[in-house]
Amino acid sequence: MLKNRPNTLFFVPFACIKKTCRMPYANLTPVFTPAQLQLALQLISDCRTQLPFLVNLTPQERTGYLRLGPNAAAFFNKAINHCQNNPHLMPPFMALAEWQNDHEVYKHLEVLLAQVRVLEQAIADTVIALRQENTVAAMSFYKMVKMAATQNVPGTDAILADLQPMLPGIKANRKAKNKQVGQGEE
Repeated sequence: MLKNRPNTLFFVPFACIKKTCRMPYANLTPVFTPAQLQLALQLISDCRTQLPFLVNLTPQERTGYLRLGPNAAAFFNKAINHCQNNPHLMPPFMALAEWQNDHEVYKHLEVLLAQVRVLEQAIADTVIALRQENTVAAMSFYKMVKMAATQNVPGTDAILADLQPMLPGIKANRKAKNKQVGQGEE
C-alpha cells in the first residue's frame, strides 16, 4: 500500500515509529473482490444449510453443564464401548443407537470446529494486519495534510477539520490545551 514513489516526499509514518506496531506483513496487498466475498458468504450459508440441527445456546446453557476436561472424548469412547459390551447395564431411558449417533455427529463437528477456528484466526489476523496498514496509510496522509496546512495549501484546513474529530485523544488534548490557555490568562 505505502510504496516509495519518485517525486514524493519521504517521511516515517506515525505507526511505524512504535516498535509494538510493526507488522511482519508490510505492504500486504491481497485481492478479494466483491464477487469473491459473495461466493465466500454463499459457501458459509451453504455450510449452515448442511447443518440444520445446529442449536443456539443461552449463556447460562453454555456454562451450566458438567465439564470433563481434555479427557472427555476418551471418556465418551470408552463409555460407549462398555455400553455396547454390557447392554444389560444400559439405563432404560437411554437408546444406544441415538447415543452412538450423537457421538458420531459430535466427533464430526469437532473436526469441523477445529477447521473453522483455524479459518477464523486467519481472517482475524489478516483483518488486524490490514487495519494496521490502513492506519499507517491514513496517518501518513493526515500528517502530510497537516504539514501542507502549515504552508497554507488550499483545501487542507477542510480536510483537517473533517479528519481530526475521528482521531483518538484529539478532543481531550484540545480541552486540556484550552484549560491551560485559560489558566495562563488569569
